[in-house]
Amino acid sequence: MIYAFGVPRRSIAVAACGALAAVAAAAAPASTVPDLRSVSASHRHVVVVFTTGELAPRTVQVATRPQRGSDGSFVAANVRLNELMRPARVAAGYRWRTRGTLRPGRYYVAVSANEIALDCTPHKPCKTSWSNVRSIRIR
Repeated sequence: MIYAFGVPRRSIAVAACGALAAVAAAAAPASTVPDLRSVSASHRHVVVVFTTGELAPRTVQVATRPQRGSDGSFVAANVRLNELMRPARVAAGYRWRTRGTLRPGRYYVAVSANEIALDCTPHKPCKTSWSNVRSIRIR
């Protein structure tokens, strides 16, 4: 067995691989999916608070049913609001109040965010990820 500094070289190699794996995990994005933290109503507007990790906030959708399509967005027939966001940064992440209002009833809310990449084009758009769904009652 070959030794370096009194330690078998195989042990040094295993330790180095473990250290590289830890560095790679730390360098990975914090999240690849937005996290919808809270949903509330304000004068029939929907207010969302969410985090996006390394993603850029994109849209908020409000629907009458929680069913989602293959891309993660709500089924189009159920969507009542679909707005591009320019949210404000807050301590909990981002906050946005919809411009549109809703009639009284129960609704389901999700937000989307896009990857931030230089090679995104209209023909090859950046990947969009959708958050978890939360429900809200508008009174």
